[in-house]
Amino acid sequence: MAPPNRPITLQDIANRTGYARSTVSLALRNHPSIPEATRERIQQAAEELHYRPNPLVAALMSQLRDQRCTHKEHLALICRFSQKLPHHRTTGAFYNTLYAAILEHAERQGLGVDEFYLGREELSDQRLSRILISRNIHGVIFFPGSDDTRSEYPELDWDYFATVLIGYNTTRQNLHQVASNYTYDIDHAIQRVQAAGLQRIGFVISESTNRSTDEAWLSRYLLDQFRRPASHRIPPHLPQSNEFAPADLLAWYHKYRPEVILIAGDKVATLLTEAGIAIPRDVRLINLVQRGEPGLAGIDPHTDEVGRATIGMLSSLLQSNRMGEPDFPQSIAIKGHWVPGASFPEGV
Repeated sequence: MAPPNRPITLQDIANRTGYARSTVSLALRNHPSIPEATRERIQQAAEELHYRPNPLVAALMSQLRDQRCTHKEHLALICRFSQKLPHHRTTGAFYNTLYAAILEHAERQGLGVDEFYLGREELSDQRLSRILISRNIHGVIFFPGSDDTRSEYPELDWDYFATVLIGYNTTRQNLHQVASNYTYDIDHAIQRVQAAGLQRIGFVISESTNRSTDEAWLSRYLLDQFRRPASHRIPPHLPQSNEFAPADLLAWYHKYRPEVILIAGDKVATLLTEAGIAIPRDVRLINLVQRGEPGLAGIDPHTDEVGRATIGMLSSLLQSNRMGEPDFPQSIAIKGHWVPGASFPEGV
């Protein structure tokens, strides 16, 4: 059927299918209250009629619905920790910064946040879905990290929820995602090393941190090493624990004598300094997650922006009523920025 000379309206689709306009509106927004067969029939008719919604009108109607609504829309923040955020783990700066940004931006958007800690709450996946549905919660955030009490995120009744995953380290690949752009960040750091004329680059990251980046740092580091002459290559030092063993670190350092080391946080810098290794005289350091550690140059990953982008993406999904598992999951990657510091003097 050729497109008509005027815009197609919801009434045109209602006339074609025999359903009420309200049913047509809900079906076109994939609302779970409309049976799947009915949604498919209405959506097929809309496609045949070449119906195209006006995004400005849709946004206005969303605002009007919000104004009529007397309750505050709530999101679910689902964590695999047993301890409530914020907490003071070794890597707590990341989680606490992200948590604060999510709460702050949700408040600015007029959204409440209900928190669920699966490491301490014995909830089956079905039970959790029922709780969220009974509370009229439609937006779900899967918060990164775990304390080994819960290895995976729940399998929810997806049709009722718009869901955004933060970070990696999960088998849930069917969801929209927001994360730091770890590939860009380490490439940026390596470019700084190359501009300084340094050849021997070391890499000291714990295995758990490596996994949290979806191994983006390690893969880019190994690619860079592959492109270097064999005499300049240094194998990465990847301790199993975030509590680095000083003897192993120092043995690696004295064996390979890197000119610069890529690190995450300030633990390595502290251990090297305590062993009498002067920074930056003996070795330079670049912190790939610079969150205010004194004296360390590196990349600020803007973790707060990851939190804000998560709320922004989830708000967009809710406003357009895009529930369920997406056919084409989207990813937002936040690029970091270089932060100068004494551990990597430039122009020297």
